[in-house]
Amino acid sequence: MSTDERMLEVLEQTLIKINELNKRLSHIEHDLTSMDNYQLSMSHYAKEIELAAENNNIMG
Repeated sequence: MSTDERMLEVLEQTLIKINELNKRLSHIEHDLTSMDNYQLSMSHYAKEIELAAENNNIMG
């Protein structure tokens, strides 16, 4: 196997690893976005519950 062939093989393996890492990062990014959206929803619901409790105290 010539040096060029070995270099090509190494570059191909490197590209495969880079693609695998990109795929993993994409999944992580998706998970983080989902977590952010969940936290925003929970924060909104907590605020609504807090406001409802305050209104209940005023009227009660």
